[in-house]
Amino acid sequence: MHNGGDERRRYPRSRRGIPAVVDHSGPGVLNHVDNISGNGILCHTVKPIPVMTKMSIALELPPPNGSRIECEGIVIRCEPHDQGDDHFKVAILYTKIATKDREAIEEFVAQDLSLLAVEE
Repeated sequence: MHNGGDERRRYPRSRRGIPAVVDHSGPGVLNHVDNISGNGILCHTVKPIPVMTKMSIALELPPPNGSRIECEGIVIRCEPHDQGDDHFKVAILYTKIATKDREAIEEFVAQDLSLLAVEE
């Protein structure tokens, strides 16, 4: 999918933060989501998480969608963060996600991007 401009990703990303992410099996709690797509998420955490760590994730999409998403993923990047209380940015690629959950994320992202386009 090509969205114009310099966006080359298959799955567009919402840049609206989501306040909480629950990690059921990983080494630390993820504080919030920086951005989300149908392919993965960028989160913040206070502890570094090694690349290739498997994660089990549950999160609530904000209204109007409000869906609860549960999936599995793998950490593909963990970098120090220079600002705020969060110490690391963690990129997670989904490895197991239900079709309905991916569709709910894609719907949320599409709604979010359409709202941003109206504001600009």
